[in-house]
Amino acid sequence: MTGGDQTPMKTLPCPGDTLPAMNWGNLAVMLGIHVAGMTTPGPDIFLVLRTATRSRKHALAAVAGIITGLTFWVALTVLGVAAVLASIPALLGAIQVIGGLWIAYMAWGMLRSGITGIRELRAGAQPMPLEKTLGPVSAAYRQGLLTNLSNPKVVLFMAAVLSQFMPVGAPIWVQLIYIGTIVGVAVLYFGAVAMLVSTDAMTRRLVRAGPWIDLVSGVIFAIVAIFLFIEGGLATATALS
Repeated sequence: MTGGDQTPMKTLPCPGDTLPAMNWGNLAVMLGIHVAGMTTPGPDIFLVLRTATRSRKHALAAVAGIITGLTFWVALTVLGVAAVLASIPALLGAIQVIGGLWIAYMAWGMLRSGITGIRELRAGAQPMPLEKTLGPVSAAYRQGLLTNLSNPKVVLFMAAVLSQFMPVGAPIWVQLIYIGTIVGVAVLYFGAVAMLVSTDAMTRRLVRAGPWIDLVSGVIFAIVAIFLFIEGGLATATALS
C-alpha cells in the first residue's frame, strides 16, 4: 500500500472457505415439520385413503398427482413466487376460491356416490366392485394433482419453513437437496399409505364399507371447500376494498 492510498486490500478466499452450504441438522428439523404437516388430516390423505380402498393402481396414480402438485409448490417457493403471492392477497384469495370450487366438485361426487351406494345396499343389491367406481387411472392422477393444487397456501407454508431452515444464499445444489428431500419423503409417506391400505385383505373387508367411506370423504371435502371459500373470499374482499 502506497502512502495516502487507503484502499483496502481484497482478501483472497482460502481453500477452506465455502459458500453457505448444507446444515444437516436444519434439514432434519425441517423434515420433521414437513412430516407433521403431511400427516395432519386433509384432502390429500383422504383422497389417497379413499382411492386405496378400491384400487392400488388408482391410489398410486393419485399419489403421483399429489407429488406433481407438491413439486410445483416447492419449486415456486424456492424461486421466490411465495413472496409474490403473499404480497398480493387478492390473487391468493382468488386462487383459494377456485381451489374451493374443485374441492366442492369432488365433495359432491363423493357424497352422491356414497348416498347412492348406501341406498343400493339397503335395497339388497350386491356391492359394485370398488375399482369400477373410480374410472380411468388418468382420472385418479388428475384428481390427485388438482386436489393438491387447490390450496395455494401450501406455498406460503413451504416458504415459512424453508426460510427458517435453508441457508441464505444457498447454492443451487443445496436447494435441489432440500427440494428432493421434501418430495422424496412425501413419495415414501403417501406411497406407503397407498400400498398398505390397498392390500387384497383390506379391500375385501372394505367392499361393503365403500359407500360409507365415500360419504365420510365427501363431508370432509365439503368442509375444506367451505373453509377455502370463506378464507379466499374474505381475503379477496379485504384486498379489493
